[in-house]
Amino acid sequence: MTRINRHQLMSEFRSPGANEGDMILIRASLGAVGRIESSADTFINALLDAVGNNGTIVSLAFTSGSFFRKPKVEDAFTINKKSYAGALPNAMLSRVDSFRSMHPMCSFVAIGKQADLITQDHDANSPAYEPVRKIVEANGKCILVGCARSSPGFTTTHLAEADLGYLKKLPILPWLNSTFYIDRDGETKLFRRYDPGLCSKSFSKFYSLYVEEEILSTGYIGKAYSILAPAEKAYDIDIKKLREDKKFNICGNSDCRTCNAGR
Repeated sequence: MTRINRHQLMSEFRSPGANEGDMILIRASLGAVGRIESSADTFINALLDAVGNNGTIVSLAFTSGSFFRKPKVEDAFTINKKSYAGALPNAMLSRVDSFRSMHPMCSFVAIGKQADLITQDHDANSPAYEPVRKIVEANGKCILVGCARSSPGFTTTHLAEADLGYLKKLPILPWLNSTFYIDRDGETKLFRRYDPGLCSKSFSKFYSLYVEEEILSTGYIGKAYSILAPAEKAYDIDIKKLREDKKFNICGNSDCRTCNAGR
């Protein structure tokens, strides 16, 4: 079976609108793309080719904490801690040209011209989704590759919830979500998260709003159905809808703790 090469991927990234100079927040299922030549590095390099020397790519490098249970010091967040967010962010983290923010649970990883700008000052004292704000303000874009159904929606929705105050007002006992982390001085400290992101399974509800406003571009990256949207326009739609109906994104699963108890 022919493997998907870097040039093909670069061309396919360009198709839905990843262009020279863009800042792109990407979430992807590499398995859905198909058999990629060489490694995940080929996928990353293809996207970097698409955005060029003046572009920047960003992904979520989130790490887990403990809920209710006391966190373990040996699981403390460090710059090298593996992310649970998938193969793509971990491949990005392994590169010498990547930058990672220091938020103990919601770090971001970035590569490119403005990678340092996106990740700097995002640490234990920062709200979880502040790098997304920088992407919005930079007229960046969001793309989902092969995960529009399995991991729906854009991270702009979490930022909108945070800006409306929902992440602090709605969750029950949020301070019980904690982890240890190693700060820049090498000290081990306890971090308690007060703005948990809650369930995102319902974020596909926003797709119809994006379609109505004609902000989505679609295409295939390898075998993976992919969608792209301008981050600012997605955020504006998210916050407008959530301001009208703060429970719009309840997932509907009667067993979902974070939606039923949180939202």
